[in-house]
Amino acid sequence: MQFLTLDRVKIKSNNKYLLDTQIKFNKDYDHRSGMLKGEFYSSKADADIPYNLYIATSIPKQTLTIEFSSKILQENYPLLISKVTIEDCLQRINQLGICQINVKGILSTGCITSMDVTTDVDLQLTPSVLNALNEQVGNYRRYRWEHYLNEGISFTRDVKSRDCKEALVVYNKAKELQKTENVAFLNSIPNKTQVLDYFTDKTRFELSLDTTCKIKQYTGVRDTFIWDVLNTKANPLLKVFERIFGNVEACNCTNLLDYDTYMMDMLLVQYNNDLKQIEQTLKGMFKTRSGLNKRMNKIQTRLAGKQASTDKKSNIIQNVRSLLA
Repeated sequence: MQFLTLDRVKIKSNNKYLLDTQIKFNKDYDHRSGMLKGEFYSSKADADIPYNLYIATSIPKQTLTIEFSSKILQENYPLLISKVTIEDCLQRINQLGICQINVKGILSTGCITSMDVTTDVDLQLTPSVLNALNEQVGNYRRYRWEHYLNEGISFTRDVKSRDCKEALVVYNKAKELQKTENVAFLNSIPNKTQVLDYFTDKTRFELSLDTTCKIKQYTGVRDTFIWDVLNTKANPLLKVFERIFGNVEACNCTNLLDYDTYMMDMLLVQYNNDLKQIEQTLKGMFKTRSGLNKRMNKIQTRLAGKQASTDKKSNIIQNVRSLLA
């Protein structure tokens, strides 16, 4: 990862940087006093904006909050939000006919309060890759995972504290982009076909950092000013991936088919895969040499299959790790 890339970001700055509203914003009143607290715009109620965009002011806190997804980049959507594209993202808000904001003021003083760290890698999310991710979790007591429909898998650190929760989501980006909720966005860009082609055989890795505490922890910054966060050399996705898979032990991934297979596995575990010791132990249990040889051939075949399965899955994990680095 050359620099941090995001699919979603929430920025807070001074409300003086909202220069003008070109459409009617919703008013937000205190339900007890009836006092005006602020105003907001949400694209969820605007059919003309086919992606997430939220703009709000707070009178008591004197803040301007802007939250948007990387789809605001339209034809440059695959670039995601980064230090290279952040100014373009904010400038595009000024082109929507919703409001005018002071882009330079926001960039120089604004802080990131929530973000989804995201990268798209050249990896087909095949059943074998999904199975490897599903079966090679090193710290299975800390993480729970959900594997769904050959399209993705999520790893969640199941704790109560919001600042300690983390969820790494891995999914087939091309399939996700072709879902019904994304049709309007795709139809709004001139290079729809090129964007879809770009995401073919791409797998997305995404980590939501939804508090400033998390952002500081995962990026190593002291303050979450926009440029401090986007210029970080930290790699939060790799950090979490290492937490999940860093201490992976060899696992016996081949299904137990019957009692005979189970007993062979028990022998391999007991003698640490040492075929010579197993043969010495079994020698007195067979009346003929051919009977012993036949059994040892079965055990050797079983061991080779188990090692091949584990090696293949370990190689998949190593490959994913290198793609995230």
